[in-house]
Amino acid sequence: MTSTPEESPVTAEPRSAEEHGRSLTGHSPKAKAWRSFLEASALITQQMEKRLHAATGLKLADYNLLLTLAEAPQQALRMGELAEHMIFSPSRISYQVKVLSERGLVERFHCSQDKRGMTARLTPAGQEAFAAASKVHAQHIRELFHPALDDAEAEQLRVISENMQRHLGSV
Repeated sequence: MTSTPEESPVTAEPRSAEEHGRSLTGHSPKAKAWRSFLEASALITQQMEKRLHAATGLKLADYNLLLTLAEAPQQALRMGELAEHMIFSPSRISYQVKVLSERGLVERFHCSQDKRGMTARLTPAGQEAFAAASKVHAQHIRELFHPALDDAEAEQLRVISENMQRHLGSV
């Protein structure tokens, strides 16, 4: 019986990367950290998205947009500023605001200083939806995130995340 390099010659079953003595993402502490970070981020995002949508009808991106506007002065931001805060492309932010506008949660209007620019503002219905969703979201954070870390680990994660944000802002 012949076997491929990915198969064990005895069982002809696929070998794991570990059995091969290698990892496809690398062995270094940074490679292992990257893989863990990526997988943990995907899992928590998936769980948060699923739970938030089931409880409120909002997607995580909807919630984050409402949060960004709720924290802004006069609960309004120019579309370009909103895109920067959300780390979205201008076309994606336009679509997201359009969807939330159709639901009555956000309104768009021309900027008073520059008629070419648009501003997005939280509506009273958006304020209500955000207030309700923020309670649900906070509960999900307490259930999914808090138990995984003690206070010292949470502080380390904050510092690491801020370092990554600074680095990515400079490249």
